[in-house]
Amino acid sequence: MKSSQQAGFTLIELMISLVIGLIIVAAALVLFLAGQKSVAIQQGASDLQDNSNFALNYITKDIRFAHLGNATAAMTGSVVHGGIVLTSTNLSATDSTETKYFSRSAVDGSSNVDIESDQLVIQYLPIATGGFDCEGNTINSTSEYVIQRYFVRKDTNFNDSETANTALALACDAGRYSGDTATNFGDDGQIIMKRVDYFHVLLVTENSAGNFRDMTIANYLASGTEPRILGVKIGVLARSSQTVGPESIIDNSREFDVLDKTVSLKSSIQSASSRNLREVITQTVAIRNALGDRAS
Repeated sequence: MKSSQQAGFTLIELMISLVIGLIIVAAALVLFLAGQKSVAIQQGASDLQDNSNFALNYITKDIRFAHLGNATAAMTGSVVHGGIVLTSTNLSATDSTETKYFSRSAVDGSSNVDIESDQLVIQYLPIATGGFDCEGNTINSTSEYVIQRYFVRKDTNFNDSETANTALALACDAGRYSGDTATNFGDDGQIIMKRVDYFHVLLVTENSAGNFRDMTIANYLASGTEPRILGVKIGVLARSSQTVGPESIIDNSREFDVLDKTVSLKSSIQSASSRNLREVITQTVAIRNALGDRAS
């Protein structure tokens, strides 16, 4: 009776099979990691797109209300109820609002770059009730001025890849006034654009000779001539909320041009291992209520 013989893998065949299996697993892992990175980048791009399409459009829509209800079209730092609040005179002759709540350049602790962010304050007199201010509060009166302050502050709701000092957001604080003191004004407001590294404002002005010039808020206040303000330019350096990993293609040391300023991220952010997508978003807003020759 013949005995049956069974043959198995040789050692070389087994090693070849293991190597082929490892190559297949490695290829699958590479595809998985590449897919994860792609998802992270797409999510970051989506965050930036939302900031550009929704948040900034929301801001510019409100800025167009500035100077509404004023008897004169001319808008300067000394016009009572002027649409851009630069001094206490813009509110009333005896206003008690602190100057830190007016439009200002370079507000301390308000950016992730080597220049501090600006603050823009507008006001208008509603012509109808039922609308909402930038905080979502209902406008119930046409005899009270609405005052809105746009500024960068820390966001207490941040993720694990962020720190309390770098999680900055663009917020809006809205109040009302009919006399000499604004109410419900000067608090943290509501966040309208998440993750803003820098916010910059230029005033579009026209002097008595008809020459146009873009001025920072600080330069306007220091000019002494108070040219007429016709519009504003706003620039935002926005970033994605989530990191996209330690991607070498994202250079944290690069410079960003935001309107007339060239800024760089702070050194602590440049040296961080994590990376975020960043984009400069700008918008020019003509203040229609400040155009023309309307006089009181």
